[in-house]
Amino acid sequence: MKPQPVIVVHGGAGRVSEDRREAFLDGIREALDRGLEALESGGSIAAVREAVMSMEACEVMNAGRGAALDVEGNVSLDAGFMEGATRRFGGVTGVTSTMHPVLLAQHMASRGDFGQLIGAPASDELAHELDVPLCRPEDLIVEHRRAAHAENAHDAGADTVGAIALDADGHVAAALSTGGTNVKPPGRIGDSPIVGAGFWADDEEGVCVASGVGEVLMREGTARRCIRLVSSGLAATDAAAAALAATVDYEGDQRGPCGVILLTVDGRFAINHTSESMPAGWAGVDGNSEVRDVWSRTIAVER
Repeated sequence: MKPQPVIVVHGGAGRVSEDRREAFLDGIREALDRGLEALESGGSIAAVREAVMSMEACEVMNAGRGAALDVEGNVSLDAGFMEGATRRFGGVTGVTSTMHPVLLAQHMASRGDFGQLIGAPASDELAHELDVPLCRPEDLIVEHRRAAHAENAHDAGADTVGAIALDADGHVAAALSTGGTNVKPPGRIGDSPIVGAGFWADDEEGVCVASGVGEVLMREGTARRCIRLVSSGLAATDAAAAALAATVDYEGDQRGPCGVILLTVDGRFAINHTSESMPAGWAGVDGNSEVRDVWSRTIAVER
């Protein structure tokens, strides 16, 4: 029996202020609606792309228009994409000329023997070569990000957006997009465009997208670790908890709040985070769905 198609999305591990909570949850619902429609008509690849594009246009989220500003007050965007049937991946960094870098990441998955990762200025050159919506760098900036930048607020809300999906043919896919950390140094690259750290997709094993402090997710290879743990026999929720536990070095370590969304090939999923919150949700073609800002939290660590 084939599993029921399902899509899972998140709006970033981190801290969501009460005055923006409903806007985040509305953004998750819209992404699920758009992704689910694409899942039924175009499969998992279309579903994750459309869901992430929806969140890139949601100005409260740290992606596309409304993304975090670097230390110089500019926006630069990163994105990743992977399809489970071929395990081809794509990544882009330093994008400033489109609010939808996920489209560039999907294109990069078609290059080379395995896919490719490119950075600036090639990423912006690619945006101009392809038929993607373009913008000026200043069009990506919104007022609440200017305020956070002025306050030098390193902890300025949730981080990254992402989507994973399983379709009726058993194919999985992953997509994610981010503006990176607030007041980051120019040129800083996090986990979002890095295969294995920020995302992983394999039709034989499952699919995962991570969110949070990119340096620790890259150190641990968190997305790939999640899927390996599932392949070793752990349930999705246990695999997610174990992978996140590895990002915490000692009791009370709060340096790297993170989260993951994970989906197995039989349609089981997990939404788990060490952060204060992680707006996320899931929807199936059977009509069932759920959206919340706090899910299963991994806090205590056995090392």
